[in-house]
Amino acid sequence: MKKIYWLGLLPCFAMAHEGDKNYGYSYFTFGLENVTYQEYYGGTQSKVTITNPVLNSGGLYYINDKFDFSIDALASFSPQSAQEDWKYYGQLMQTNKFEYLKTATNIQLHYKLTDEWRVIGGPALTYQTYTRYGMRNHNGFTNKAFYGTWEETSTDIFVDLGVAYDNGLLFSDKKWKVSGRAVLGLPIYSVTQNTKFEDNTFNDFGMRVSIEGTISYEVMKGLHLGWYAMLGYEKRFETDKQAVLVETCITMVDGVCTERETKNGYATLPEADTHTFSTGLQALWSF
Repeated sequence: MKKIYWLGLLPCFAMAHEGDKNYGYSYFTFGLENVTYQEYYGGTQSKVTITNPVLNSGGLYYINDKFDFSIDALASFSPQSAQEDWKYYGQLMQTNKFEYLKTATNIQLHYKLTDEWRVIGGPALTYQTYTRYGMRNHNGFTNKAFYGTWEETSTDIFVDLGVAYDNGLLFSDKKWKVSGRAVLGLPIYSVTQNTKFEDNTFNDFGMRVSIEGTISYEVMKGLHLGWYAMLGYEKRFETDKQAVLVETCITMVDGVCTERETKNGYATLPEADTHTFSTGLQALWSF
């Protein structure tokens, strides 16, 4: 006979055999996420590195002898600011302050090849916010289209596929537990908006890869404490140009626009690379 266990912190339920009541676990991670973000367009290139605190929670749950599923929810918070540098063929042309926030939810079905090795796949939803302000021009360059504060938001739905190593147990004769996964993701929906072009939506495409792992030690029955680390890379390709209506600055004094005009133009979402390293302390439990 099967029993249903409702998980209060997650909008789902797991079905477990009576003999497998100790299978599966939940976890919570507190750590730091270091992100390097770069954009490229012609001879113009930007680069910024920023570190934010991050929370990550979720768990692994039993379906049957061949399948498990997992849910992971991540959110960065209390955004820090860093300086973003813009260069034109290597010469500094602009600097500005940069803030970055990310939330993500990953739902994966696990097909168990062995007790430890499994093929995983499923949807992932991400929402990213890039905020820029405090722009300063350098070396005679003047950017009259971007000034003040502007924000870019990206909403993505990825389909992930990968491999994982996890025996699904916290109760065993071994005190140490090791788990990990490697994932490739492709977007099926990806939309970016920018407050400078409020009437426009940019549909972009790219890919992402990540590898992560956890090593933990049993401090009491059903409770492990450990260390988590993740390396990730995301690629966004340049989008097609769109006609836009943009407000430009005619007269700027010390980075403050004192006279403006509105004109027609074209805009594109440039090619971009995002490199991520996340690490932190993790608690895993099954009670």
